[in-house]
Amino acid sequence: MLNTSIFTVIGGLVAFVSLSLLVCLIIIRALSNIAKRSHLARESIRDVQRGVLVIWFAMVVVWILQTLGFTSLFSSVTLSGVVGIGITLALQSTFGNLLTGIWLLSDNVIRLGDNIRIMSLEGTVIKLSFRSTWLKTSDGSIVVMSNSTLYNGPFTNFTAKERLSKKFEN
Repeated sequence: MLNTSIFTVIGGLVAFVSLSLLVCLIIIRALSNIAKRSHLARESIRDVQRGVLVIWFAMVVVWILQTLGFTSLFSSVTLSGVVGIGITLALQSTFGNLLTGIWLLSDNVIRLGDNIRIMSLEGTVIKLSFRSTWLKTSDGSIVVMSNSTLYNGPFTNFTAKERLSKKFEN
């Protein structure tokens, strides 16, 4: 009887870890495809993949600890809430840049190679990531600006006129 319940628990754990890893890999593949279509930098794609894997790993560890009886659901939720608030407060500007980077890419407002002007800066977008955008100015200087600065603009995109005007015609 005891051996049967141990095997049942182990089988359930293996099934949960396997299925959740499969879902995690599907999410990673979908996010990677979206990021590649948006011409996002490879480092940013790897950061997203690692982030999803870390979240998956944390969820699996918490679920295993709950299943084995080492922790309760209440304590897990409380601890994750406190940790989440701490991380959010510590990384508030980073999260702001991350979200604005996602909005810029999903709105298709800016792409690699676009010529833009923001404030007194004018240049060509040479790198897009979730946290920052790099511009190369006419004198060859590289300007790195946070995505929240770019998003709060206003900025002018000189090369996306046709692409953006089609968006408003529909």
